[in-house]
Amino acid sequence: MKTIAIFTQNLDIGGVQKSVFLLSNYLKDKFDIKIILAEDNKNINYNIQDIEIFKIKTKKINIEEENIGEKLFNYRVKELTTLLEKIKPHLLISYEDYNNLIALESSFSCKKIISCRVSIFDSYQDKKIHLLSSEFYYNKIKNLYPKANKIITVSNSIKNELEDIFHINNSITIHNGILKIKTFTPCNYSNFILNIGRLHKQKGQLDLIKAFNKIKTQIKENLLIVGEGVLRAELENEIEKLNLKNRVFLIGADLPYSYIKNCSLFVFPSYYEGFSNTILEVMSLKKNILAYNYKGSKEVLFNENLIEKGNIEELSLKIVFYLKNKKENKLLEDKLFMHSKNFSLNKTLQKYEEEIKKCVEL
Repeated sequence: MKTIAIFTQNLDIGGVQKSVFLLSNYLKDKFDIKIILAEDNKNINYNIQDIEIFKIKTKKINIEEENIGEKLFNYRVKELTTLLEKIKPHLLISYEDYNNLIALESSFSCKKIISCRVSIFDSYQDKKIHLLSSEFYYNKIKNLYPKANKIITVSNSIKNELEDIFHINNSITIHNGILKIKTFTPCNYSNFILNIGRLHKQKGQLDLIKAFNKIKTQIKENLLIVGEGVLRAELENEIEKLNLKNRVFLIGADLPYSYIKNCSLFVFPSYYEGFSNTILEVMSLKKNILAYNYKGSKEVLFNENLIEKGNIEELSLKIVFYLKNKKENKLLEDKLFMHSKNFSLNKTLQKYEEEIKKCVEL
């Protein structure tokens, strides 16, 4: 049985973590699966059975230290190489650009598949991620990604970026897939507008609150935002400033399905995405969606769902339109539901298995 190592940041909560969990479970009867985590100080929130998990020790650092991001990166390259020499996998699969670069920088010789899940152009502009500059990512991606045996992107827009920006042509797109959602207990709220996501500028919740404020007297529905993150204080201040404490509620982190099932409309004003699992889950529960026209949005949504990024006026008008026009809302719900059937988890996992077999059999 061939050994496959899967390298990711952690198995806490998130779309990547869920993808790693699902792929690992799918493959474990066909391959000897090992999971390597870049952090050892995060909870494992998935029921991983019959799979050995290795962790790179999280190093205490001084973020003020010169070049600390690169030092931490190099430390993880060295530690990953040590673990790979111990495990001796035939194939290494890594998730997300930071871990992909560590995997490709590792001197251990084996086949390597990397998974790209965010827009490179949008994600690394003028900000540091993992204490590393956008220039670091651009240079490393340009030099290291061509060395991967295969690059799997979650959207055609990311695949196009690799080709257009870096002239990298060894990638294919495998869209995320969704499980058929099992039974769950509906939340205690009803007839509301819903947003789900990290509380982060990328996700556009501040725009949504401002749009809601424009139409608060025209609609009876309240706004619920499910998620947690660094933007909480700023969102709370905006809610206070606009006197919306009785209309807009920050729920915090919670299971999304209970809220999706009871909402009247799902609004997703994200400025950029890789390929949103949340969007697929909302579609599969037969709910209508309004979203910003971020790169890749048209790979899953229709023109009727989309709004120009940052256009708060249009966002507010479309919310009112679909809440007031129940027939139009229902037609789009049904259309999205039928479209969601094209994104099955089983189809996604089968495509991954095909690419993995091609690599290990080379």
